Amino acid sequence: MKKNLLLLSGILLCCLYLTGQDIKSYLKENAVKFNRPDSLGDEIYELLSAYKLIMIGEMHGTKEPVGLLKGLTDLLTRHGDSVEVGFEIASNQVNNFLEDKSDSILVHSDFFTNTPDGRNSTAWLETILSLKNNTRVHLFFYDTNHEYSNARDSEMYVNIRTEIMLHPGWKTITISGNIHNMFLPYKGIAKTANFLRNDSVLNFYDKICSLNHFYQTGTMFNMMNNKLEIHEVDYPPSEYSTAVEYENYIVVFPYNVSDNYSGIFFTKHITASEPINKN
Repeated sequence: MKKNLLLLSGILLCCLYLTGQDIKSYLKENAVKFNRPDSLGDEIYELLSAYKLIMIGEMHGTKEPVGLLKGLTDLLTRHGDSVEVGFEIASNQVNNFLEDKSDSILVHSDFFTNTPDGRNSTAWLETILSLKNNTRVHLFFYDTNHEYSNARDSEMYVNIRTEIMLHPGWKTITISGNIHNMFLPYKGIAKTANFLRNDSVLNFYDKICSLNHFYQTGTMFNMMNNKLEIHEVDYPPSEYSTAVEYENYIVVFPYNVSDNYSGIFFTKHITASEPINKN
């Protein structure tokens, strides 16, 4: 994550330099404040409602990114949009949940009992259950069973594309690890967002908003250094944490600045969400 922050900062600084604007000035003029990720105002709707697909990247085992997913879903449906919501989960790992929407089936599914990277968090579970009965929301699961295959991102792209084609008039929101929603290849391998942005049939090139989560301090429950546990983070102040006085905000970059992501959502604090079932 720190590497991503430095890379994105460098790209933004370079491109804004060409337009005569520094990063702090850009953030002051364009950052849109919100109070809580799961409770968003009309200013955020005005910022993001033109996009057909919003992809949220996260560090697994945290509350804020999936909170933003829920907040955006609630915001869009409140304004009359129908929304598809996709999770980085393989459909066969949640049994028949989409058919009967049973809380018990989801809680005891293979995904929520055996996932080793922190995605099987209480926050993800509670969000899925909170959205399951919303008539304007269609849930789907788009991960594959090939977690360590170079084809994984291309298969996830196909799964997301299929859902979009089934509901062409709907908005789509997805959540995944923050590598999968990169527009550029990572270590030479094209990622899910790259395939979607370049799909000539979808024609979403300028209709995808890919957001990465930036933060300063807090905790997360995920795999680091081969240990799945709560980890503390405490980064020094940066342009993103000091340019504005907001605790939380979203900023979308000028279109020609977009590189790995369209923009960021910043929360000064990040909060761990532990697995619903610990082994």
